[in-house]
Amino acid sequence: MTRSYPVFRAACEEFSREKGMLLFYGLSIAITGIIIPILTQGIEASLTIGALLTAILLRPLLSDSLAGEREHRTLETLLSSPLNGKSIIWRKLQFCCVFAVSYFTITVFCSALSCFLVRGEPALLPWQWLGIMGLAVLNYSAICIAGVYASSTSGDMRAANSRVSWMAYPLGLLFVVCLGVIATADWISAMAVGAVCALIYLSVLSVYSVRVTRMKQPDFFKPGTVRKPERVHKHRVSSRRPKSQFGIVLKFEWKALMTLKSLLLSFGLLCFSPVAAVCLLLYFTGTFDLNYAVILTVLLIPRVPSNLIAYSIGGEKVYKTGESLLSTPLQLRPVLLAKCTVPVLVTAVMLAVSALLTWAGSRLIPLLMPDLAPIPEYTASQLILLFSVSILSSISMILIAAILSVRLQTPRHGLYATSLLSFLFVLPVLAILYLAPGPILWTLIYSVILLLGDLICLMKISDNITRPQVMSRL
Repeated sequence: MTRSYPVFRAACEEFSREKGMLLFYGLSIAITGIIIPILTQGIEASLTIGALLTAILLRPLLSDSLAGEREHRTLETLLSSPLNGKSIIWRKLQFCCVFAVSYFTITVFCSALSCFLVRGEPALLPWQWLGIMGLAVLNYSAICIAGVYASSTSGDMRAANSRVSWMAYPLGLLFVVCLGVIATADWISAMAVGAVCALIYLSVLSVYSVRVTRMKQPDFFKPGTVRKPERVHKHRVSSRRPKSQFGIVLKFEWKALMTLKSLLLSFGLLCFSPVAAVCLLLYFTGTFDLNYAVILTVLLIPRVPSNLIAYSIGGEKVYKTGESLLSTPLQLRPVLLAKCTVPVLVTAVMLAVSALLTWAGSRLIPLLMPDLAPIPEYTASQLILLFSVSILSSISMILIAAILSVRLQTPRHGLYATSLLSFLFVLPVLAILYLAPGPILWTLIYSVILLLGDLICLMKISDNITRPQVMSRL
C-alpha cells in the first residue's frame, strides 16, 4: 500500500495544476458559504446547496479516476508497474474522499461564520457540528467507494459518468435529509435519523469494500461492460429522412442520448431536488419558500445538461471520430448547432418537470397540513427566472462549452468556464430575489442581457470557427 502513495501524490499534483477549477471551487464556496447565508439569514439553504454541490463536483472526479485512465490508454502503463490494482483504487478513493470532505467542511464553516456575523449567535450547536461532520465523512466515503468501483469496471468515461451519477445522487439526497433534521430538529430525532442513515452508508461501504477486495489484477485490464454505441444504428430507418443537415445531426444525437438510460434517470432524479428541498424546509421550519426552489433550479438544472455538449464534441476527439465526421458533406455550422440543440431541449424538459413537481407539492401540502398558512403561488418574476432566465443561461453555457471544446486541445477544459458561469449566473438571481425593489423589471433586463450574450455566441460559431481550425485540434 505504501508503494502506491505516488498515485495519491500524482492526483494531488494534477488537481493543483488546474487553476481554472481551483478558481471555480473558491467562487462556489464564496457563493454557497458566504453570500447565500447572508441573503437568507440562515444556514439551512447553504447546507442543502453545499451537500448537493459537493456530490455534483465529486462525480467527474470519480468518473475520471480509472475510466479516464482506461480511455486515455494510461491504465495499462500504470498497471504494468509494480503497483497493485487494488492499491491504486484505494489511493484514488483516498484522494476523492479528501476532496469531498474538505470542500464540504470549508463550505459549512464559512456558512456558520457568516450566520454568526449576521445574527450574532452560533448557527450550529456542538452536537450538530459533530453529527453533520460524522455523517459527511460516511456519506462521501460511500459515494467515493461506489463511484471508484463503478469507474474501474466501466469501459469509458460516458458509461462511468452515468453509473456514478446513479449512485451519487440518491446518497447525496439522503444526506440532505439528514442535514435538515440535524439543523432544525431536536437531538433525539436527529440521533434516530442519523443512526438509520449511518447504517445505510456503512452497508454501502461494506458491500463495495468486499467487491474491491475480491478484484484480481487481470480484472483491471478488462474493458468493462459498456453499452455499445452500435445500438444507435439498430433502430429502424424511416423512409422520411430529414431534409436539412441540421435535422440529420439532431436526429442522430437525440437517438444517441436516448440510449443513455442511466444518465437520463439521473437527470430525472435532479428534477426532484428543488421540491424535496422546499418540502424539507417546510417540515422543519414551517415556511414554504419558493425563492429557495428557484435558486436550486437555476443553479443545478442549467449546468447539468451543458456537460452533454462537452461529451458530444469532446467525444469526437477522444474516440477519433471527428475526422470521419468532417470528411462528410455536412457543414460545420449545422453540426455544431444540432449538437447544441439537444442539451437545450433536455434543459427545457427538466425545467418544466421540476416546476410542475414544485407546483404539485405546493398544492398537495395544504391537503396534508390543513392548519398551515396559505402557500403563495409563483410570482411573475419567479416564473421568468425559472424558465426564461434558466433556458437563456443554459444556452449561454452550452454555446460557450461548444466553442471551447472545439478550440481547446483538451475538451474537458471547456467545462471549467461553464462551471464558473453557472455560479456567476446565479448571483443576479439572488440579487433579484432578495435585494431588487422591482423584481420584474430587473428580471426582464437580465433576460435581455442573456439573450444578447447568446446571439454573440451564435455569431462566434457562425463566423470564427472554420473546418481547418477544427481539424487542427483533432
